[in-house]
Amino acid sequence: MSTIMKELKAEISKLSRREIKRNLTPIKRITAAQRGRIAALRREVSALLKDVAVLKKALAKTAAIPGVKTDAESVGRRFWITGKGIRSLRKRLGLTQAGFAQLAGVSNQAVVMWERNTGKIPLRRRETAAKLQAMRKLTKRAVRELVKPSRKSRNKS
Repeated sequence: MSTIMKELKAEISKLSRREIKRNLTPIKRITAAQRGRIAALRREVSALLKDVAVLKKALAKTAAIPGVKTDAESVGRRFWITGKGIRSLRKRLGLTQAGFAQLAGVSNQAVVMWERNTGKIPLRRRETAAKLQAMRKLTKRAVRELVKPSRKSRNKS
């Protein structure tokens, strides 16, 4: 009777190993695929880190606008502005609507409409958004330096 028990036990363990192997096979495939994805993501992250290092070097080499305060945290953030923000920026820089429009490269009417807007201002041109973002970093002294040459050229004419 003990041999029957041993044989039965051996058969049960054999069947259970086969069942476990059958259940683990799909899990092993999924694990291998995930390891491949992880390796690809690691390669991608290292390539992106290299790109960031290159961009940092290029940013350091570019000539900065005089009077611009460097703001490292604003580099990666999205940019949008409201009418209230335009008005406060203009007042902070000590500019009239016409002066602000000239510095931003837009019409006087655009600045008037922006300041009337209560929500987010939909800017059509990326260049305008870039100019406004650069203007947010300017100081009053830098604005005076930027506006001075245009006043001199008017007096010479």
